[in-house]
This record gives sequence, structure tokens and C-alpha cells, in this order.
Amino acid sequence: MPSRWSLITAWSLCALLLALRITQPTKHALTWDVFGYYLYLPAIFIHDDPGLKDHVWLDDVMATYDPSTTLYQLVDGADGSRVIKYSSGMAVAYAPWFFLAHVTTEPLGYPADGFSAPYQVLVTYGTLLYVLIGLFLLRRVLLHFFDDRLAAALLVLVVLGTNYLHLAALDGALLTHPLLFSLYAGLLLATIRWHAKPSWKSALAIGALVGWIMLVRPSELVCVLIPLLWIGADGLRGKWVAIKEHPAHLLIAFLAFVVAALPQPLYWRAVTGEWLFYSYVNAGEGFDFAAPHVVDYLFSFRKGWFVYTPLMVMAMLGMVILWKRARHLFWVIGIFLVLDLYIVSSWTNWWYAGGSFSARSMVPAYVL
Repeated sequence: MPSRWSLITAWSLCALLLALRITQPTKHALTWDVFGYYLYLPAIFIHDDPGLKDHVWLDDVMATYDPSTTLYQLVDGADGSRVIKYSSGMAVAYAPWFFLAHVTTEPLGYPADGFSAPYQVLVTYGTLLYVLIGLFLLRRVLLHFFDDRLAAALLVLVVLGTNYLHLAALDGALLTHPLLFSLYAGLLLATIRWHAKPSWKSALAIGALVGWIMLVRPSELVCVLIPLLWIGADGLRGKWVAIKEHPAHLLIAFLAFVVAALPQPLYWRAVTGEWLFYSYVNAGEGFDFAAPHVVDYLFSFRKGWFVYTPLMVMAMLGMVILWKRARHLFWVIGIFLVLDLYIVSSWTNWWYAGGSFSARSMVPAYVL
């Protein structure tokens, strides 16, 4: 019998997320951090001002739409330019909806300034579409390991038992975390499919998704460990044989990664004259790699992941079962988990997750 419970569950959860999102106004969708993610698009495609040297149009946006109390999203560059602090991966996700809004805004009677109502609505619901697609991608991943009913139950637990619901539908649909969830689900699925039956399409997807994930948040380059360390049913020897038989797939994946990641160095080069630019120069921003805040990140009542998302304690205990039943997956997920936890807990402002009680850890690899 075809799988149906997990499909019905995925559609039902999508309906729930959409219904909750409709209850939230989009008037202030492009504000605060999202304003910084989004600013690439109007700056480049409306005002031809990637360096934000023209203060007039940006001051007008600040006065008209009040997206932020200050321009903390920018840092000073060379020759009077200002550099957007955040990388451009979210702007890439917003771009199709931005362009759709741009060609329909004036016919609808709104100013084509990048921030009027059509932009807010289309970017919000367009980005929500990526989030919903992520649930179906995760469903495909789960069905690779579990039966249909268990996959359905896991989908419910992920959406209702973590901060996914709040961030995806209520207070964070345009933030990086829900999109990263979908991109990680896609990366897992592409990795599984390549190891089951190597194809250039899967290799292309792996490279492009790793590049896009890094473009959304550079520290997430750790995601490359998933395809690198993944071992299929044929074991390590089978993986090595597949690589030797399909060397072109490595080149395809690498080129796809480069193309996906290229917008950021091109932007930095155009604005600063440098291919690499570190933009987190404000006081209190940076990494404490020598002294990560692991205990606080997990157990603090301020934002502790385990404190406010206790379901993930069960997920971590599942690593014991993984060790016994699928040791090859234990190593890839375990190594990824340790390194990812080290990176996110090393951020100086480790309690940064505004809009949710728990730390914003939304990587689908943790539920396997």
C-alpha cells in the first residue's frame, strides 16, 4: 500500500502553519535582522547602490517604514561605502518574490520602492513556501529510515515539539532558521540518494545546497560533513568505489558549490575591493572558540536548548540506539552534532535567539 499517513500529516501541518501565518500581519515583515538580509535587493536592483553610499533613499525608507531603530545591520566600508553585515543567502531566497512584487506593485497602486505592501506580502508567503517544502523533503528523508506511520509521528513531533512552529509561522518565517531547516532536509535527501544510486543530479544538488547553506550563514559550512562522512548500505568501501566510478560527480558538486556561494565574494569585491570581508566588527559580536558556552547553551534558563526544547533530549538519547543499529550513521551525525554544537555555542552572544524561548537549533539531522 502506498505511503499515505505521512503525506496527509505533512499537508495538515502545512495547513496549520499557513493558518497561523495568516493571523500575523505582514506590515512589519521586513524589519530588524530581516531588513539586513533583504537590503541587498532594493540596494542593488532598485537604486544601483550596493555600497549604500546614497543616504537619501535609505533615510527615506527608515522614515517611511521604520524597519529598525538604528542601522546596526551595516558596517563601515572603504570610501564612504557601507557593507551589509549579513551574508546574502536569504536575499537569494527572497529574490523571486521581490522581482514578482516589483513588476506588480505600481499596477496595484503602490510605490515600487522595495518595501511597500506587495513586497512585504509576497516575500513573506514566498519564503513560507520554502519552509513548507522542507516538511515534504524531511518526509522523504524519514521514509528512508522509518515506516509511514512513524514518519508521520516524527513530523508532528518536529513541528509541534520544537521551536519550529513558532519560528516558521509566527515570529521568524523570514529569519534564517526555517529556511536552513529546508535546505538541510534537501541536503540529507540528496546525500541519501547519491549514496543509494549515484547520479549527476544528486551531486549537483549536494554542491548547490552546501553552497546556499553557507551563503545563508557562513558558519554552517559544517554541513559539508554530511555528504563527506555519509556511508551508504555498501559501507566505506562501496562509497570509495562509487567515487572512483563517478569522478565527474565531484567536479559537478564542487562547481555547483562555487556558483551557489559566489554572490557573497562578488558583493564584497564590488563594495570593499576585497574578496573576503569580516563584517562582525561591532562590540560584543564574534566567536569565543577558546571558551564555548556549551553548558549555558544547553542548560541555561536563559535560552537553554534542552530546557525549552526537552524533546531534543530524547533525540540525543537516540544516539545510543543509533550506535547499536546503524553505527555508520552514528559517526556522521555524532561528529556533525559535536562540531555544530561547538560552533553555535561559541558565539559571544550565545543567548541571541530572540523570538523564542529555546536556542534556535533547527537542523533535521538531529531527528534521525
